[in-house]
This record gives sequence, structure tokens and C-alpha cells, in this order.
Amino acid sequence: MNKATDTKTMEYKGYTATVEWDDEAKQWCGEVLDIWGMVIFQGDTWEETYQAFKETLDSHIKVCEGDGEEPRMSNRELLAHTV
Repeated sequence: MNKATDTKTMEYKGYTATVEWDDEAKQWCGEVLDIWGMVIFQGDTWEETYQAFKETLDSHIKVCEGDGEEPRMSNRELLAHTV
């Protein structure tokens, strides 16, 4: 994937996602940070990408709640993943 040199961010419900332009696919591609699992989304426009971010995150949170799990990593868990 050919990515832009700068990474942009989006925020929703206290969660942050990194978003980059994929030149090859001609789409914005994003990933939610500080969350268990890989939660990714994409869109053709910035507005479409933000909507996909919100829908994907809401769905992930709903699944976690249904399973009785916490979707967000704690600061301690985040540190363990970066080491």
C-alpha cells in the first residue's frame, strides 16, 4: 500500500483512529488505536471514512458488551503491547 507521508487522526467516543490515504486503492484507510483486536475501516471520501469509523467502532463496542468484555485496552496493557 502506498501511503501518504503524514498520518491523520479521527476521534469518536474518546477513541482515536489513524487514517492514511492509499494511493493504490484510492481510498482512506484507518485503524482504531487503544482497542482490543484490529478494528479497521475505509472510505472514498473523508466524510465517508469518518462515518465508517463511527459505524465500525459502534459495532465493535456492541459485540464486546454482548460478550461482557471491555473494548478498550488499559494504559498498562497498551504499554505491554509496545514493549
